[in-house]
Amino acid sequence: MATKRVPQKLIAADSTIADVVGALDKPVEYVRRVLEKLERCKRAHGDAQVRLGVRGRSECPNYLIEYVRENAKTHERVIHQDAAYSGSTHRELAPRHIEEARNWSPEEMNITAVSALIGRLRNPNAPSLRFSDED
Repeated sequence: MATKRVPQKLIAADSTIADVVGALDKPVEYVRRVLEKLERCKRAHGDAQVRLGVRGRSECPNYLIEYVRENAKTHERVIHQDAAYSGSTHRELAPRHIEEARNWSPEEMNITAVSALIGRLRNPNAPSLRFSDED
């Protein structure tokens, strides 16, 4: 008798890590590993952001690390892909994965937002900083 596969939870096409964190297998570890890749990219390029892979498994989606540079002549912000990573192993994926635009959410999270997210995951009962100035 064939075993039934558990149907995959779909990832919304415009998801960020913050949107899917509840579905991740190991949210703190996943976000920590993403943050490591973001920090490496920021050291190399001065900037870093992450887009989520939206066609994979919601428990450990792949992710794309990018950085933004301003074009010196036009002053336009240009996004450059750094590398794509497997969400389960956190190893770099082949460049062909990056090229398929529909694999990636159009929404990104910058390194500051991912740092804040891991802080909330590690200390969920901490008071939110958002409301600290409303006394």
